[in-house]
Amino acid sequence: MTELSVVIPTYNRVERLRACLDALAGQRLGPETGAGAFEVVVVVDGSTDGTRELLERYAAPFPLKALWQENAGQASARDRGIGEAAGRFCLLIDDDIIARPELVAEHLRAQRETGGVLAAGRLTLRISPGAGWYVRRYAAGWAAHYVRLDTGAKPVTAEACYGGNLSFPRDAFLAVGGFSRDVARGHDIDLARRLVAHGLTPRYLPLAEGVQDERKTSRELLRDLERAGGAAISLYRRDPSMLPVSGLTDFRRAGWESRTLRRLLLALDIPAAAFGALGPVLDRVARGRFYEFLRRYAFWRGVRRAASREEWAGLTGAVTILMYHAFAAPGERPSRFVASAREFAWQMRWLARAGYSTIPLEAYVRARRENRLPSARSVIVTVDDGYADNRAVAAPVLAERGFPATVFLVTDRIGDANRWTAEGPLAARPMLSWDEIRALETAGLRFAPHGRTHRAMDGLTGEELADEAGGAWSTLQRKLEHPVPVLAYPFGQHDAAARAGAESLGLLAACTAKPGRNTLLTPLYALRRTEIEGATGRLRFRLAVWFGDTRPVRNRRRLRS
Repeated sequence: MTELSVVIPTYNRVERLRACLDALAGQRLGPETGAGAFEVVVVVDGSTDGTRELLERYAAPFPLKALWQENAGQASARDRGIGEAAGRFCLLIDDDIIARPELVAEHLRAQRETGGVLAAGRLTLRISPGAGWYVRRYAAGWAAHYVRLDTGAKPVTAEACYGGNLSFPRDAFLAVGGFSRDVARGHDIDLARRLVAHGLTPRYLPLAEGVQDERKTSRELLRDLERAGGAAISLYRRDPSMLPVSGLTDFRRAGWESRTLRRLLLALDIPAAAFGALGPVLDRVARGRFYEFLRRYAFWRGVRRAASREEWAGLTGAVTILMYHAFAAPGERPSRFVASAREFAWQMRWLARAGYSTIPLEAYVRARRENRLPSARSVIVTVDDGYADNRAVAAPVLAERGFPATVFLVTDRIGDANRWTAEGPLAARPMLSWDEIRALETAGLRFAPHGRTHRAMDGLTGEELADEAGGAWSTLQRKLEHPVPVLAYPFGQHDAAARAGAESLGLLAACTAKPGRNTLLTPLYALRRTEIEGATGRLRFRLAVWFGDTRPVRNRRRLRS
């Protein structure tokens, strides 16, 4: 009885297909595997190079089935082969893979022992001795990927399940509908994610090794990366949960110099392959960093050409969260934590005139959690502590513009005054009452926890965090109709325990006082905010919105508000 069907799609690679079949003929199966345990199904996807003649005369020690179709692509060929396979399990092998003698037996063992998993075998690249610098660096990176899998430094996920050496139960494949035909590239990863969602566990098989006969040039590999960028957009549209693992969140991971050069080259729409001849020189000048720059540029060129304007802005842009505290009453002078009412009104007016979209904090957080891209040119307004002047000064300005804002409340001080600051304009400053807060909530403002007593949250025990942050959140849930499940760390101080504590309380995110803009890489429990001080001039306010800071040098003193 055939347990395993090895499915090989092929197109005009007769020599490499012969080597692939020869390697399968030399498999060491062992007595426990049994003769006839696997068959080979070759799907000829429109080949014109003698593949038919090879298959007609090939003397295989295993059942060999050859299927023919017009050139319809690898996904179609794989679907066809699995559709006509006889085995309970299917093993995908590319036609340029030389299977090590243990490959088939390892896949069979893994499937038998578990009753069905998503098993990814090891793939090693073999390149020609005269390969160019980019191909050599590419092969080194490929090898490092498998070393991380070998050592456990990298988890085994669907994204590591390449179709060149991959097995799974046939019925699971049929249950998820097979390969997606409308995905230009990455259809194996798309399938792997759907198989995992179906219930299969990804498993890495280091002994099920195949050697890929890699003959692509630098130019071809770079074009593959451009196609991968375009495919990433298609896959994201199909399944937004792929955003964190697709590479689409990484535009800002590089330094500002690399990002600036990348944006310039993208604006000029220069193919990545155009740099191939200069690669060795540029890589030496850049001390080995040009390879990574070029690899990322090729990917993002593919993304740029496939993405809509809104998608591109969401992937490459950033969101500024503004942080205010108190607002000056008539006759009161502005200071660090007390903003001028006149300047606050100008700032909101400038945001409207400059075309910025002022969005609710909770909407931004939920979009991030749902892997939706933030709107272009988005700004968020937040206010800390909950002083009475928020109602008298800030609320009318926000209402005039229709701008949302989130006020972080110190719940044990509501209706009282600031008792945590000993001196300065915030000391003993009156706080909003519950009636005023509810009226403001009805008018459209939203309120979120800032702790019970404004106690710094770094260094606290789990019990203390539950009391300080959890107590504040529980109070807001009892008192308000629309409490916002986002914490602001008092003084901006937090540590790993505080971040974990916020998450364990069911809060969706937390805000720090660290300046900077928020990208898709910014942790949700360490969102950045830019403080707008009373002395923030109009140019500095523009800098805050544009760059997430009011000063070019980010030597920020610790907040004490």
